[in-house]
Amino acid sequence: MLTHAEMVALAGSARLMMMADGEISEGELDIVAGFAARLGLTEPQWGAIWEEAIRTLPDDAAVTAAVGALTRPVARELAYELLYELATDGSIVDPEWDILEWLDEHWRYEDMVRRKKS
Repeated sequence: MLTHAEMVALAGSARLMMMADGEISEGELDIVAGFAARLGLTEPQWGAIWEEAIRTLPDDAAVTAAVGALTRPVARELAYELLYELATDGSIVDPEWDILEWLDEHWRYEDMVRRKKS
């Protein structure tokens, strides 16, 4: 299960992913709505988290910082899995791949830095 902050980061990054190609499809809306059940939330709970992400993560830099700061492996894996599912609705475009690749590279780098400090 994700913490509240991790869910807000996921919601913000999902919004960023949806806007990456300049269009929000019905399929993307359905997938994001389905995140509620996948996260063990009701639709109103997920809606409140989504709204919080809009308020607290207003731009790409804030979203990037929030999702990049995920440290728990289980949170990273679930976030990546859900974002990948969202990105592959229809045909995946370069900006969507860029987000997924950035997450993978950023988290690997963060892990490497953390190991060196230990």
